[in-house]
Amino acid sequence: MVEDTVETALQAGADRVVLHWASDAAGRPAFPLPAAVMTSVQSGPDLGARLAAAFAGMLAGTSDRALVIGTDCPDLGPEVLGRALGALAGSDLVLGPARDGGYYLIGLRRPVPALFSGIEWGSSHVLEETLARARDLGLAMHMLEALGDLDTPADLVGFIARRSILESTQGLRTEAALREMGLLPARSGAPGPGA
Repeated sequence: MVEDTVETALQAGADRVVLHWASDAAGRPAFPLPAAVMTSVQSGPDLGARLAAAFAGMLAGTSDRALVIGTDCPDLGPEVLGRALGALAGSDLVLGPARDGGYYLIGLRRPVPALFSGIEWGSSHVLEETLARARDLGLAMHMLEALGDLDTPADLVGFIARRSILESTQGLRTEAALREMGLLPARSGAPGPGA
């Protein structure tokens, strides 16, 4: 999923792509990162502090907008990222709501650390609490379409069911990994695992 996410960000034409790792000790992917992708280690005691720090770093200097996207949304395509970046021309905040009550994408034109404090991270109320905080801060908001992310076994089952009957141009490496594990049937005309 990391590889799919990196490719999506590069396809969207972002000026800069930064992969934020949870820690230096976190396992790095087995694939080589493209030269255009920078890496950084997240800082802060919780997700809110880490998001605030990421935006502070990305929006330092000449950058006038930044997006943070999760790596657990294989249906996310570069066109969605393009719409998000475009929406930041007239909005302070853009959110891509996840169907579970969180979000798969957040974008800002300037750092707003207060947006991330006091949120019950990991709950089904993250989006709702973030929207309330944004209203309190007077931020102009834009919402993207809702997408599903993969947080639970039920999410994975739903993804496998959709991808068993529908083709997509997104998340192809995730699909391939699931096929290799025997969790997703091979497409007709495509070799199966071990072929």
